[in-house]
Amino acid sequence: MTNSPTAAEGMVRRLITRVNRSHGMTAWSYELTSEVDNIDVVSGPGSQLLRIHPCWLRYVVAHGEFGCCVAGEIEAWYLLQRLTAESLADIVA
Repeated sequence: MTNSPTAAEGMVRRLITRVNRSHGMTAWSYELTSEVDNIDVVSGPGSQLLRIHPCWLRYVVAHGEFGCCVAGEIEAWYLLQRLTAESLADIVA
């Protein structure tokens, strides 16, 4: 694996492109920022911003954990949305 910041950011860029193609209802983007400890999702109307600390990103890429740490964060967001929608449907019913 690599610990190059450019290679790590390229992996995020490709992930975001794939997610936007497969989940057409929500537009994802990302930013590298030291304002978060590791990774965070900021929700907006019809869009999601994946905020990633660059040092943490290099660490997870170098250790082969990109899939579970970065891609997993997006999948967890979709799972939470599904579970929340089901819970609201149960309450209304």
